[in-house]
Amino acid sequence: MSELRDSSDYSEASYEHDFASFDDPKDLAFILANSHQYREASEYMLGLLNNIVTFLFNHGYHKSPQLYGIAFAIGHPITIAQNMLDVARKTNVTKAAISKIAMDFLQATGLPPSAALKTELAKNIYKKTNGNKRNTRSDSQN
Repeated sequence: MSELRDSSDYSEASYEHDFASFDDPKDLAFILANSHQYREASEYMLGLLNNIVTFLFNHGYHKSPQLYGIAFAIGHPITIAQNMLDVARKTNVTKAAISKIAMDFLQATGLPPSAALKTELAKNIYKKTNGNKRNTRSDSQN
């Protein structure tokens, strides 16, 4: 019986770059060196995501907070002329729930936020000015 080998030991193995593994610094260098390919792939993927959201919206998921969260994250046309508060009321959740879904999706996919979402600066200012109004902070400073 022959010894088992790793697939990379075979001469038939593909040595093309794997765009799914973004956690390795050398992968980032490859992406930057081939940014036109990355841009084309990301544009195709965003188009595909838009088509998936449209399909789901048209097939009974129009009251899904998860679908709207993803739609806000990618700037889908179903979110045009709607704000998160109105969508939250329509889907029976809070605005924070839809925002959290959008941010979780962006974090999981590594996509940049759409123009429909607040910037990091705006979020930080809101935290400073409106955060912890009820004094529920567990690490109270005495």
